Amino acid sequence: MEAELRIRNAIETDVEEIYRIHTEAIKKKCSTRYGAEDVSAWVARQEKAKYLPFIVANEIIVAEIVQSRRVVGFGHLTADTGADSDETADGKAMQIRGLFADPDCGVKGVGTALVKELENRAKEFGAVRVKANSSLNAVEFYKKCGFFALDITRHQISEQSCLQCQKMIKYL
Repeated sequence: MEAELRIRNAIETDVEEIYRIHTEAIKKKCSTRYGAEDVSAWVARQEKAKYLPFIVANEIIVAEIVQSRRVVGFGHLTADTGADSDETADGKAMQIRGLFADPDCGVKGVGTALVKELENRAKEFGAVRVKANSSLNAVEFYKKCGFFALDITRHQISEQSCLQCQKMIKYL
């Protein structure tokens, strides 16, 4: 029997699970495309407290298994400022700032369910496109969700580490 997922706004008590999922996904999934030093630097910059302002602003959603209420993924959607692109900040774009599924949850479709909900929320805000700076290991996932690859960017995560990311866009 396939687990039933519920997508909901994150609440402050989800911080521990969001942090755990984020760091475990980086260690287990992102390590397929990034070196050990970059992965360590990426994990080291994560802090539980950094999620709280986004939770309070209702920018983070979680996927949880209905039966157990176990959080198995999260997504972060925010207004796109246009600062990192050639496009103007016209208010018609939203950006996925993070999307991670628990690599050990054993449930299929967590990421897809989160993307669909983030897209629906973007539409509610009047967005006509959603953008993401995808880690290299997630590019194929985003393509399966209907996103198109743009150019490669670099994301500075520490003085020593700079990650390559793929700019992605989907027109709603």
